[in-house]
Amino acid sequence: MSISDSTATQKKASSPVSASWITRSVLSNWFGLAANLVISFFMAPFIVHKLGNSSYGLWALMLQLTGYMGVVDVGLRSALVRFVSRLRAQNDQDGLNELMSSTLQLYSGFALLCLLGGSFLAFFALPHLHVPPALLLQARNTLLIASVILASDFVFATFQGSLAGLSRWDLRNLISTGVLILRAGLTFAMLSRGHGLVTLALVQLFASLIGHVFEVYFVRRLLPGLRFSWGHLQKKVLRPIFSHSAYSMLIGLGVGINYEVDSIVIAAFLPVQEITFYVIGFNLIKYLRDLINASSMIVAPLASHLDAQGRSHGVSQLLKRGSKYTLLLSYLGCAGLLCLGPDFIRLWMGDDYAARSGKVVIILTLGLFFSLTENIGGHLLFGLGKHRLNVWCTLGEAALNLAASIFLVRHYGIYGVAAGTGLAALVVRGWFFPNAALKVFQVRWKEYLAASVLPTIVPTLAFAGGIMTTRHFIPVHGYGTLFLAAMGGVITYLPFLYTVGLDAGERAQLRSRLKEFLSTRLRLGVVPGVASPDWNRKTDKGL
Repeated sequence: MSISDSTATQKKASSPVSASWITRSVLSNWFGLAANLVISFFMAPFIVHKLGNSSYGLWALMLQLTGYMGVVDVGLRSALVRFVSRLRAQNDQDGLNELMSSTLQLYSGFALLCLLGGSFLAFFALPHLHVPPALLLQARNTLLIASVILASDFVFATFQGSLAGLSRWDLRNLISTGVLILRAGLTFAMLSRGHGLVTLALVQLFASLIGHVFEVYFVRRLLPGLRFSWGHLQKKVLRPIFSHSAYSMLIGLGVGINYEVDSIVIAAFLPVQEITFYVIGFNLIKYLRDLINASSMIVAPLASHLDAQGRSHGVSQLLKRGSKYTLLLSYLGCAGLLCLGPDFIRLWMGDDYAARSGKVVIILTLGLFFSLTENIGGHLLFGLGKHRLNVWCTLGEAALNLAASIFLVRHYGIYGVAAGTGLAALVVRGWFFPNAALKVFQVRWKEYLAASVLPTIVPTLAFAGGIMTTRHFIPVHGYGTLFLAAMGGVITYLPFLYTVGLDAGERAQLRSRLKEFLSTRLRLGVVPGVASPDWNRKTDKGL
């Protein structure tokens, strides 16, 4: 059975998404993200100080220049994930073989185009950017190696997408974590010996290839019947893939412009070392966004499952409830960055970066704060297959971001670039997109604000107030006092989270779960000498 046949054929509903699957998926994503955060925390200052501002700025620029050539992969990989999952559920081995053979050949062609594109950028684009003449040769060689890295990612993308389609997020995160550790160790060793940009790029290439070897190994183990056939591309296989991936590719293009173009704009108008000050602040925002997405992306299959059952009301409820939980988490991160971001950068990177990178963090955080109301809605629309709104909003935000950043960078430098990014997010993601998405889900603004947004405001303000109060009496001089300031915010946050952030039903459910947990622990004898209480027995006071 081919993909086109399986698309048209209706199968019985697959098993519903379980709570344990959701938990494993979220925890697995969090584990991979946490590993990335820990390694970045220790390695970023080391790399910056070893390379220097100009070379590190060039490194960030090389990654973004090659990153745009991978935009096409965003759409194709998402389609690959979908069809691998479907064909595997249908036990269609022939369909899997056709799919993976065709996509492997297609990706190989993209890899060749990537090498050609990287060569063009290295020899014709770099000289027109603000690259110091003494670093131009290193920058060119680094860009060429980065193009090889991206080309190898294309070649092996079929295997990585297959792991996601098989729902083996644990293996994907295990491989990525191993690659991170290997890369960090080799980077530390090479830079400690005085090597520079080119060696850093070669380390990235070696670690990436090791990860791809393990991806191939695990896919072969999970799909023992997999057979590749080389020849003509199967049009009946590629047609549904391209039709599914077109919207995803456009969304990926817009996201790339929104969050990856900033370094290119800076290099076009400012000295390349300015990229370093911007990227240090920008990366904190990126880590927060990654955490939010790792928590919220799992609503897409839930929405698809509810829609398949005709439960549109359940999707609307998922939007309101999911948005509130996501905002409770994300607003906490935004408040933390606004109150402690510059202090953290001072401790993390040094006094030279605190003021400038700290201002970048504050500007970007303000834009992120007002744009987060769309997060769950975007994932739900993707799960329902309603991509058009996402596409137009993402491309509109990208156009506004690029225009505003180019205009403002001339007057305000890196702060202007941050302001352009924040302004575009505020206008499109903070107002236009949620307004349009609520109409799709048939949820009124007042209903959404009352159920999802307003309950998060008071706990967030309490968290920020607790931080600032603690910080006033105990100035931040080190990581210990930074932690105390954060804990001051948590202490004031929790009571307001319980009384204002949660509704009566959620509070009752939380109390019930806590009683059940304590009762189980006591019954199993976790606390010696304490009898298990009867929670249903009333005392003389009627409690």
